[in-house]
Order: sequence, then structure tokens, then C-alpha cells
Amino acid sequence: MKEKEKSYKIKIPIFTTEMFDDTDGLFGRMTYSEMIDGLKTKINSIQSESSFDNRNKTKKTVISKVNFTEHTIGEVPSLLLQVSAYSTNITDGYFEATEKITIQKDNKLGSETNFVLIYPIIKGIDSQNYTRHFLIVMYEDPTKDNGSVIKIGKIVVNQLLGIPIQNIKLPTILDELKSLKEIPELQIKYYGTRYDKNEIDVKYQEFYQSGRITKSKEDYFKNMPFEKVEEIIKEPCGEEYQTKKTKVIWGKTEYKISKEMVQNLKEAKEELKETAEKIFNMSAPITQTELDEKAVHNQEFIIEKLSGALTNYLSSYNE
Repeated sequence: MKEKEKSYKIKIPIFTTEMFDDTDGLFGRMTYSEMIDGLKTKINSIQSESSFDNRNKTKKTVISKVNFTEHTIGEVPSLLLQVSAYSTNITDGYFEATEKITIQKDNKLGSETNFVLIYPIIKGIDSQNYTRHFLIVMYEDPTKDNGSVIKIGKIVVNQLLGIPIQNIKLPTILDELKSLKEIPELQIKYYGTRYDKNEIDVKYQEFYQSGRITKSKEDYFKNMPFEKVEEIIKEPCGEEYQTKKTKVIWGKTEYKISKEMVQNLKEAKEELKETAEKIFNMSAPITQTELDEKAVHNQEFIIEKLSGALTNYLSSYNE
């Protein structure tokens, strides 16, 4: 009996950018091509590398180059971005081939095959008023670490192209979930840090410089009534924790809600920072042969997989 070929999953999360309200101008309403041309102009204006700090980490992420190719998907023009990015300021680690090489602080560790598709949407309210936005389709193939393409894609879209991925309000999420009697899956993670010199033995305190105590907790729920979900989502972090990360999974739709107590240094008080986003998690299969033959980074192969996921999304979510 022939052994079944091993297969993997390409993760294809889809994000929505913020929407813009428009009215017909002197030359009529904006077209898909004009939306894409605006992006091409921004990409072509990128003159140098852009570096970004990783929160609470020494490692830096650098976007070194953004190339694009134009494609038509269902008669709508779109852009496939190929982003070259690397990490630097790495203070620990090594690379080993024929010999072991310690990674230096100014060394670069990166990839030139980070792909992101940008697809324009125009929705008419009436004959003269309409909204426009983009769908951002990430291509996270099995050769990438979880979340790495999303991180790089968000930097390019939000910061270099200036089209922010939509942050939605908590009431909007709750309104969408209210139609469900039960929430299929709910995950909540809590994180806390505190500093307490009093926990150090008295005989050591004169030498004490600094320290911290960290605490975390993870809770998982299934088939929970909406009323209970709404209640637990609205609950504060609690005295022991400063951060609360909630994930609601409903089919291919995922909602992420983050609450964090942050210090307002100007007013010397804590403030609650709350963000939320909506992700549509699509996927596509890829075989070991396709990986071995490098089809995974072939643009025709990529467009085929992304087009399939995008078509599925558009038919399911009435864009």
C-alpha cells in the first residue's frame, strides 16, 4: 500500500482596513484601478529601509524592500506584495552549517518571501455615496513562524502604506455575537507583573537592586451562552493582572480583544487601553512535493491559493 503523502496547511488570514466614506467627485466615483494606483505610488515612493522595535524586546524588525505584481481576481485589480524583511540587534543565538557561528548584534536574519495580497472593495450606499476599503490577505506558508507574516504585513500596510487595519469597538463585536445562543470557543489569557521588595529576606535587602514577580493564567471555554460571554469579556483584568487578552472563535471568524492597564506618566495614573480586531481565518493545503519543488513561493501558485480563499470569503461574508 502506497504511503499517503504528507501535507501541510497554508494559513490565509484576511483583515479589513478602515473604511472611507466618499461621494462622486468631478470625474465620478473612485475606481478599483485608482485605488490600486494610489498604493503603487506609495510603494514606489519608499526610498529606504524602515526599522521597527519589537515591544519589550531588543530585536528589531526591518522592512528592507517591497516589490509588487498586479493581478486581476474576478475582474478586480489587486496587488501582490513581496516583502523582504529581516531581524537584527539579536544579542543571543547562533547559526550552524559546516561550523557554528555566533550571531552578532549587527547580523541580519530574514526572508525575501513574505507575501501579502491587497484587494480593493467599493460598496455603494446610493448612486452618489459609497464606501471603500481594502481586504488584506496574508500568505503564511509552512516555512514561516506562526504570526511572522501577519506582523510584517501589518507593518507594511499600517505604517508604510498608511491604510490602517480596522480596529473595531467592543460594542460592535458584542452586537455581532448576540445572534448566537452559544459561543463555540472562548479563550482568555491574563498577564500580571508586580514589584515587591518586602518579599526579599531582610538579610538580603541591603544588596537588592531590582526584581519582579510575573503571573499568568489561561482559561478556555466551549459552548458558553452569549450572556455569560458578554459578562466575562466586560470584566476588568483584576488586581493581580494588568493585561487581559480575549479570543472568540466562531467558525472561520476570530475576534481578538485586548485590555491593558498602562501608566499615564503625565497625569501619574493608570488608564485602560482597549483594542479589538476581527480576523477571517482561511487556509489552503500544500503537499510535501509542492514544498520540496519550491512551488510554495511561486507567484502563480500563491495567487491560486489566495484567490480561492478570497472567493470563499467574499461569498460567505457578502462583501
